[in-house]
Amino acid sequence: MEMLYNTAQPHLIISEYGRHVQDMALHLLTIKDRRERTKATEAVIQTMTQVHPYSKDSEELRMKLWDHLHLITGFKLEVDSPYPKPSPEAFQVKPERLKYPNTTIKHKHYGKIVDELIKKAAVMEDNEERDVLIANIANLMKKAFMTWNKCTVDDNTIIKDLKEISKGKLILKDASGLAHVHVQLNIAPINKPQNFKRNNFSNNNKGGGQNRKFKKNKNKNRNGGF
Repeated sequence: MEMLYNTAQPHLIISEYGRHVQDMALHLLTIKDRRERTKATEAVIQTMTQVHPYSKDSEELRMKLWDHLHLITGFKLEVDSPYPKPSPEAFQVKPERLKYPNTTIKHKHYGKIVDELIKKAAVMEDNEERDVLIANIANLMKKAFMTWNKCTVDDNTIIKDLKEISKGKLILKDASGLAHVHVQLNIAPINKPQNFKRNNFSNNNKGGGQNRKFKKNKNKNRNGGF
C-alpha cells in the first residue's frame, strides 16, 4: 500500500476540522439527489460540532458551521439549509485594524492609572478631598515602584516624582503615610543543602576509618605481622 503524504493531498480549507471532514464535505457535491444530499449534509454538520463540544447547541455556532461548510465546498453546495447561503465576498473582508493607544509615559514603572489619577487631581480644587487623593496616589506610586524594582525606595523619591509628573501642581503635605506602605515580594530564599553537614560528617568518618586502618597495618608490620 502506497503511503499518501499530506503534502500531496489537496490544501485544507479550514484545518481545525481536519482532513476527514473536508473529504466528507467534498463528497456531498457528488450526491445527485437533493434530499439525500441535505440529509448527508446534516450528518457532516453534526460531525463538525465535535470541534466545539461545549457550545454545540448554540444557534450562533450552527450558523457558523454552515458558513464554514459552504466555504470548504467552494460555495458549490446546494442544499435546503436553515440559514441563507453566504457569499464568497463575505469571507474576503479584512477586519479593521485595532487602534492602539499612542501614549508615552515618562515614569513607566508607575503605570498608566497613576498618570491618569495625577491628571485628575491636578485640576481639582485645593481642599481636604484633594489632599486625601494626593496621599492615596503617593501610596499607590510607592507600591508600584517597589513592585517594579523589587527593592525599597526613599519616600523623598516618591514626593519628587509626584511633583515632577504633575508639573508642580501636586505636593504631598503629609508624608507619614508612606512609611506604612509595604509590598510582599516573592523572592525565593537561598537554602543550604540539607545533607551538607551529613556529607561532611560522613567524609570525616571515612577519613577517620582509613587513618585507623593505616595505623593498624603499621602496628602489625612492627610486630612482625601479629
